[in-house]
Amino acid sequence: MKNKTFKVFLALSLISFTSCSQNEYSEKIIKEESIQNNEVIKTEPHRYGGWYCPDNLNGFPAVDIANWKNVRVVNGRMPTQEETQNGTSLIFVDTEKYPDAKPLDMKMPRLASYSFYSSKKEEIIIVIQAVNITNDSIVGFRYLNGGNGSARINEVRFLSDNEIEQISPSRFISFNINIKASQDEVFKVLTDREYSDALQPTFDKNNTLKSDWKKSSKVNFKYSNGTNVTSAFADKLYGNNYIQIDCKSDNNNYVEKFFLFENEESNITELNITCGPYGDDFENQKIVLHNWAEKVKELSEKITNFGYPNY
Repeated sequence: MKNKTFKVFLALSLISFTSCSQNEYSEKIIKEESIQNNEVIKTEPHRYGGWYCPDNLNGFPAVDIANWKNVRVVNGRMPTQEETQNGTSLIFVDTEKYPDAKPLDMKMPRLASYSFYSSKKEEIIIVIQAVNITNDSIVGFRYLNGGNGSARINEVRFLSDNEIEQISPSRFISFNINIKASQDEVFKVLTDREYSDALQPTFDKNNTLKSDWKKSSKVNFKYSNGTNVTSAFADKLYGNNYIQIDCKSDNNNYVEKFFLFENEESNITELNITCGPYGDDFENQKIVLHNWAEKVKELSEKITNFGYPNY
C-alpha cells in the first residue's frame, strides 16, 4: 500500500509541475495529495490563479539574496492586469467578479519560507502580493531561484529580521544561449547518456566523478558539492522541454533549471539556464557552466548538421 500511495503522489506532483509554462498561468484547480502516516491527505488549493510555475524564468528570473528588497511590487492597491504580466505582480483579480477583493495591510516585498511537496524542500520565497478575496487571504510570490507561485497566507511563514540576517550571501548564475537546433535535439544532448563522456570534462577536468554519477541526475551537468538530490524532473511543459534538479545539503538548497524555447521558423532554440545559489565558488562555477553550455551548443548543432553525435 505504501508503494502504491507513493506512485499516486509522484504522478500528482508531475501534474502540478505541468500546470503552467513560460509566462502562462493555469486557471484549472489541481488537487495535490501529500503523504502522512502512509495515508493520502487531500488538500484543496485556492482558485485565484498564480499557480506553481518554476519554469517561468523570463517572467520572474532568479534573485540574489542581497537584492531581494529591490524586486518590483505593488503596494497599497490591487495590481493592474499589465502589472501581473510584466513581472511586477502575479495575481490579477477581476473586481467585477470579486468586488470585495482588497490588498492586505502589509508592505511588500517580504521574505518567507514555503514547503513544496514536489521539490521536497523548504524554499525561501519573496512575497510580492497579498490579497483578500471572499475571506480567502492569498499571497503571490517568486522563488529566489526563479519562477513563481501562490498559496494561502497560512501556508507560508514570514521570516523574522534575525532569520534574514542569518542567510548566507549567495548568488545565482543565470544566462541564455542560442543554439541552431531543435529543442528536442538539445534536450537529447542534455539528458542522454551517450553525450556524458563528451560533456563531463567541461565540469570535471580531473575525472573525479564516478562512472555512475548520472544515476542521481536527469541532466548532463552536476555541481559536485556534496548535495543530495531530493527531486528531479525532465519533460515537456506545454510544448517546451524543462529540467529541474533539486538538491539539499544540511540547511543549503541548490537547484539546476534548464528551459528550452524553440523558434520553429528560425530553428533556433534558446537554452535558459539558472543554477545556484553559489557562495565563494561563484566565479569558478560561472566559467564551468558557460563552458558546459558552449559544448551543449556544439553537440546539438552537430546533430542538426550530421544527424549523429560526431564528437
